[in-house]
Formats: sequence, C-alpha cells, structure tokens
Amino acid sequence: MPPLIAGVTLAVRKWGEGLGGWIGGFPWVAGPISFFIALEHGPLFAASTITSALLGSVGTILFALVYSVLSSRLSWLPTVLISYVVFFIVAILSLGSTISLVSAVILNLVVLTAVLYFFPKPKGKGEVRKQPVYDIPLRMLVATFFVVLLTQAADYLGPTWSGILTPFPIMTSTLAVFTHSQQGSDAAVRILYGLLLAGYGFVAFLVGVAMLVPQMSVGAAYGILTVGTMVINGITIKLIR
Repeated sequence: MPPLIAGVTLAVRKWGEGLGGWIGGFPWVAGPISFFIALEHGPLFAASTITSALLGSVGTILFALVYSVLSSRLSWLPTVLISYVVFFIVAILSLGSTISLVSAVILNLVVLTAVLYFFPKPKGKGEVRKQPVYDIPLRMLVATFFVVLLTQAADYLGPTWSGILTPFPIMTSTLAVFTHSQQGSDAAVRILYGLLLAGYGFVAFLVGVAMLVPQMSVGAAYGILTVGTMVINGITIKLIR
C-alpha cells in the first residue's frame, strides 16, 4: 500500500489531477483487501462479499459527488466528514439487502453513469503549491492504516460488512483531502472525476472476484482480474477532463 499511494501521488503531480485520479481509481486498495480476505477466509468467503461490495461502491460514488459539491463551500475537514456520513448511510441501508448480484451490478452502473453525467465541472485550474516534505509519507501512513484496519476487521464483521467496507473510499478520500487542502476545490473536483471514470473497471473487478476466485487459485484469479481491469479502464481514458 505505501508504494501505491506514493506512486499515485507522483502521477498526479506529473500528469495532472484528471489522469492521476484515473490511475488512483484502479482497485489498488479494494484489490489487496479482497485478496487478503480470500487468503485468510477462503475464496467462497471473498466471493460472498461481492454483492455487498457493489452496494458499498455506490456509497463511494456518492461520497465523491458530495465531496465535489461541498468542496467549493467548505474546508476539507467538514467536507470529508459529511461525505463519510453519506457513505455510511448507504452502507447501513444496504444491510440485510436481498438484492441479487446482477441487480447490484446494474444499480452500480446506473448510479456511476448518472453521477459522471451530472458531476460538477471545475471553474478553473487548481492552485499550484509546493508540497511539504512530509506530504507523501503522511499519505502513505493514512492509507495503509485504513487498509490494515479494514482487513483485520473482516475477522469480526462477517461477509456482509466486509463486502460493504471493501470499497471504502480510502484512496478516494486520501487524494481528495490532500488535493483540496493543498490546491483548492477545482483540483479536487478534477481528481475525483478521474477516480470515478475508473469505476467501470472496478465493477468488472468485483464481478470477476465473484466468478473467478472460487474457480481457480487465488493468485491466478487476482492476476487475471488486474489485467482485465486495466483493459476496461483503458476505454475510459479519453473522457478525462
């Protein structure tokens, strides 16, 4: 996790918020969480979390929308706290849901497409500021803490909550908060839009976990899913603002 968050941060600085956000939208966080859940609890347990994960992903999509809308009016702390509340409202509403995998996929794709269509447009370029020397180490620490916390929590939460929390917006909120605080709202909006564009590959990744992981070795399955996600997300790269 630490090299991943550092790499995405450097990608943002080199290629801009849109492309950097798109790179950050790959399942860098949910993938390792799902992978270690499969290793520790078995492929069937990992596959059983996917319907809940798709519902949790809806919460992450709405997190990004709410953050982008509020970021021009509020500072990063109240913005991220309110956005987290929205995620957990979706998570709580998802508990006990009897929705099928197919219905969860359709719901996720409909919400993602609608949010991308109505997503706020940045009004200008973000403020360019020199980042402090502790910037990347702090991002690495925050993101890694959340990954370890969520992975270990699977021992106590069971497949439903484990699934819902798999797409918890760790990468999303880390990138959004640091970008918002350092470069302003417009830069945060661009990075969140890029993150959401990678959502189609993320949905494909989750569906692949449900279909492939119980059928083959864990390493081979997640290797195939990683490549497949990159191919699908490659189609969306032209839509980056």
